[in-house]
Amino acid sequence: MQGIVLSVARSRTRLRNLMPGGRSTLAALAFAGLGTVAGAGGALAQPAAPAQGAYEFAAPPSAQANRVYGLNRQTGEMNVCQFERPEGSAVGITHCFAQGEGAGPQKAGSYALAPTHYEGETGIFRVNRDTGEMSICYVRETARPQGGADSSLVCTPAAR
Repeated sequence: MQGIVLSVARSRTRLRNLMPGGRSTLAALAFAGLGTVAGAGGALAQPAAPAQGAYEFAAPPSAQANRVYGLNRQTGEMNVCQFERPEGSAVGITHCFAQGEGAGPQKAGSYALAPTHYEGETGIFRVNRDTGEMSICYVRETARPQGGADSSLVCTPAAR
């Protein structure tokens, strides 16, 4: 069902002063989805914009990855976090990885996340719906000379 937004150009009291039948007729026309309906006092009914946040979230298909990727739909900027439970701790933490190469803001567009069906995949595709370009984003482990590893979120260059 499509929602309707009522906006009153002048005074709310004019809409209230409509006869009860007039108010219900205006409401019926608005909910019938007839686009813009003008009533007394400049009341307008308009289709509501679909509720859509600025971010999208998705998990990769791997059963071994407890990561969730986040995407800014306008800028293409990526982030990724996972659950970790430090040894000896009764409560876990949310660990988010630093952004590495290609994970920051991209050219403005309409971005989305697209996981593959490959069950071992721990990365996720970032797609630009405006241009058709895609890149894969994943957590890269880089060995430190003194031992251990640094992990960061990286994304390949966009391609078509």
